[in-house]
Amino acid sequence: MVICIDLKSFYASVECVLRGLDPFKVNLVVADKDRGPGSIVLAASPHIKKYGVKSRCRIYQLPEKLDIIYARPRMKKYIEYASKIYDVYLKYVCSEDIHVYSIDEVFLDLGPYLKYYKKSAYEMSKIILDDIYKSTGLPAVCGIGENMFLAKVALDILAKHEKDGIAYLDQEILKEKIWSHEPITDIWGIGRGIAKRLLKLGVKNLGDLTKCPLKKLEKEFGIVGRELLEHAYGIDNTTVQEARTYLPTSKSFGYGQVLYEDYSYQDLYVVLLETVDQIACELVAKKLNCSLIALGIGYSKDVGGGFSRQRTLPTKTNSRKILVEEFTKLYYEHVEDLPIRRIDVRVGKLSNEEFIQTDLFTDQEKLKKEHNLYEALGEIKEKYGKGAVYIAASGTEKGTFVKRHKLIGGHNAE
Repeated sequence: MVICIDLKSFYASVECVLRGLDPFKVNLVVADKDRGPGSIVLAASPHIKKYGVKSRCRIYQLPEKLDIIYARPRMKKYIEYASKIYDVYLKYVCSEDIHVYSIDEVFLDLGPYLKYYKKSAYEMSKIILDDIYKSTGLPAVCGIGENMFLAKVALDILAKHEKDGIAYLDQEILKEKIWSHEPITDIWGIGRGIAKRLLKLGVKNLGDLTKCPLKKLEKEFGIVGRELLEHAYGIDNTTVQEARTYLPTSKSFGYGQVLYEDYSYQDLYVVLLETVDQIACELVAKKLNCSLIALGIGYSKDVGGGFSRQRTLPTKTNSRKILVEEFTKLYYEHVEDLPIRRIDVRVGKLSNEEFIQTDLFTDQEKLKKEHNLYEALGEIKEKYGKGAVYIAASGTEKGTFVKRHKLIGGHNAE
């Protein structure tokens, strides 16, 4: 038996607890007002959600007439509380049976423990939720199911309607209460993109999905089609242990950021250099090469639009010099003289460093020296932190690296 626990309005609830407030009685949002009215609300207390306020809205979208408490994000505190709650889980199950899905959500496999505790899954869930509240003052809700999918759907759709915040879901209840549920995007694993493609097949809910032929789904989604159909019947063969140890094969990586202010295309070049430098250092540290680069630019909301372009490199590389040259070309070929608010830099088609193919026109000696330098820089960053060394441009007014490395998840750490 699997349970899925969610810490209700986690960031906002932590801020309420730190202030001695009841999250179910006060209007509190976690947002940095210093970033302006367009700043994102990271979390909203359960009480203010009654007024239609949602997490991830913008400050300017909050009701003007409400008396609202604004809490600046404190990521270190949230991590500290998450750690305390993880210790609560360890009181009841081994770490091998815990899959941390996000900072505020977790799957626990209670199967091996119910006979030992001589409790039902519902009783164990209540004990754990009560312990979380007693230990931290934070409210939590829980979904119970025979597999991860059923537990997650029970949490997302049913638990919020239960007085004790605990809901159970099996295949029969799934058919009775979930098959007709819309929108289908409320179902775990079905985002807007998949929902849009399902709609083309006449599928609006899980009930419709069960009537869709497997061949049709596999033609549209590949192997994901079978998984979608299995989920519609409440079948999920992935165990908590497998999910916990799963390591995705990354074929690309990169960094993106929304800027604090509008940048001119000349000033943004500093940020581009910072990001490419960071990526080059990471490639060398991981002993990887890339043969594809991608760049995305988003203009200010007053202008709108932007571009996303990619380019295949002539040879595989992790050379900072080559990457800077290629990204610079890509940037200036497409950027316009407009205010810029977002940048995304990625590298793809990764391969192991030992399989690099060189060309006759590259100075191999210089390339080797640069590689050794970035290998050393990677070791320094590994030991002393990513902010231990950085390029000189990061120290200029328009550089963002120094500011960003003091953040956690892009938000204030303290």
